[in-house]
Amino acid sequence: MNESHEEKMELGHEPVPGYRTAFFIAITVGSLYLAIILLNTLF
Repeated sequence: MNESHEEKMELGHEPVPGYRTAFFIAITVGSLYLAIILLNTLF
């Protein structure tokens, strides 16, 4: 059997500063928003 092994090409990129911070801010704001909604429905 003749199997050809091809290498997979990987597209790499340099991280852009600021996106990680914006991601964590968005997750924090969203979590706080959902927590406020949950607390308002309980009380």
